[in-house]
Amino acid sequence: MKRKSIVISITVITILLIAGTARLISNKRYFSEQLQMVSGVNTTVPVITDTVKSKVISDRFTENGTFQAFCEISMISETQGRVMEVNAETGDYIKAGQILGFTDNNVLKSQVELAEYSLLKAEKDLHRFEELSKGDAVTMQQSESARQNYLHARSAQITAETQYRNSLFKAPFDGIVTKRYIEKGSFLFPGTPLFDIVETKRVRLILKLTAEQVTQVFRGMNVKVTAGPFTGIDYHGQVRAIETRADLSKRYATEIEVVNNPVSTIRPGMFGTGTFTMESDKKQLVIPRRAIAGSILDPEVFIVNDDSVILKKIEAVSLNDRYVTVKKGLIEGDVIVVSGQINLVNCSKVSIIH
Repeated sequence: MKRKSIVISITVITILLIAGTARLISNKRYFSEQLQMVSGVNTTVPVITDTVKSKVISDRFTENGTFQAFCEISMISETQGRVMEVNAETGDYIKAGQILGFTDNNVLKSQVELAEYSLLKAEKDLHRFEELSKGDAVTMQQSESARQNYLHARSAQITAETQYRNSLFKAPFDGIVTKRYIEKGSFLFPGTPLFDIVETKRVRLILKLTAEQVTQVFRGMNVKVTAGPFTGIDYHGQVRAIETRADLSKRYATEIEVVNNPVSTIRPGMFGTGTFTMESDKKQLVIPRRAIAGSILDPEVFIVNDDSVILKKIEAVSLNDRYVTVKKGLIEGDVIVVSGQINLVNCSKVSIIH
């Protein structure tokens, strides 16, 4: 009994499949006949056309990113001593070479003066012995001793000058003090933190470019940059570095060096936009994107030939949201359909709407 039920079920399913296939074939034949009837009645399809033209294009794209400090350092003490003055606070704008503070350096000053005097004396003695050695008035040993004294004096002067210079905390570049660690009267040792400083003359704009975008960018390329808080102000930027490996989002980090504005100063953490412009002196074929029948990944266009159209595959690259550049398949002067493609098939008769 069970076997009989299985046989019946299989028979019913087979009959349904055969009936469905027959229905599909019948429908296909019906629609083909209808299309032929329509083609026979409606001899032409009204379309709007455009002519393929070549032009010098200026391609551009924009990308958003975040500004980072171009240079950020933590100043540390290179000497030991008690802090006598602190001349910078957190948030202060500072200039390169500005003295931000210093330790007690009176002894170091006197050592520099003594070293300079000793160096001057040793230099005079060396010159005197060199002149005397020309007439054999002094021995070679005396001359070499004078040179050795001069070298010792110069070394002592350099050491004293370096120690005194280390007692002065000078700003290495124009920037902003982001943190102050020392107080007047505190005692310092070598390696003690002094100030955190961020450069302000330049900043970095970090953008994430797609694979298509990054192939059009090169080091040294000029970029127009805008910063979120400062509308209407353009900053000059230049591509400084391009990552060779994509991140997890398949984008490439690109660093733009931006010359800051002393009035509208960009600060790290602000948002910005970079505009890349690719100038080309070579003419390219450009057609409206709406002329594409189907997808840009597998583009086709209808070319008007007398009173009918020919469907042709082309190679095209997106230029922007309105136009594409044609790499292969068309020539300048070709007339293509830009509206009405939905009613067309290959070799359809058309009438051009002017």
